[in-house]
Amino acid sequence: QKKIIEQLETLMKATREKVFSQKLRFKDEYGNYFSDWKTIKLDEICDIKKGEQLNKEDLTDTGNYPCLNGGMSFSGYTDKFNSDKNTITISEGGNSCGFVSFMKSKFWLGGHCYKIITKRDISTKFLFHLLKFYEKEIMNLRVGSGLPNIQQKDLKNLQLIFSNDIEEQTKIANFLSSIQEKIETEKQILEKLELQKKFLLANLFV
Repeated sequence: QKKIIEQLETLMKATREKVFSQKLRFKDEYGNYFSDWKTIKLDEICDIKKGEQLNKEDLTDTGNYPCLNGGMSFSGYTDKFNSDKNTITISEGGNSCGFVSFMKSKFWLGGHCYKIITKRDISTKFLFHLLKFYEKEIMNLRVGSGLPNIQQKDLKNLQLIFSNDIEEQTKIANFLSSIQEKIETEKQILEKLELQKKFLLANLFV
């Protein structure tokens, strides 16, 4: 099962590379390629907002809303939220600063994390996959040695190759999201297998 996930993640990385380097092109309903992409700054298409810090004592192991405070996983849970579902986030501080994720549910955005809010008619999932493609460049923006972080001004000036055509954005988002959903399904299966393994081991010598 882990091998299946590894192979799918490799496929996703390779497919993103082909799509966003435009080695793999999409066509409109008339069979024509979409217009050429342009280089823009991230600040031109979205606002970047920093979260609000929650104290550790305000977080619990369970709750209605997860708290994302930098890093690659949740810091805990809370009964309040400050961010809507279907939001792109970028870790601001710590060893994993620059990590891009996509929150499907409402959540609390912590003080060491940014959220990306689109300014105009842009596919959020397209932008997520595009930022995932640029994740290495985003991580290279980090400064500081003790506790590295990414400055908001540097993130705003990040240059991207971008499609302005919402139809093309939607096609790309749907294509890549189908692979992403398969990965998530396989990870859920892995979690159930691991629970089953723990149960079997716990009862093996009873």
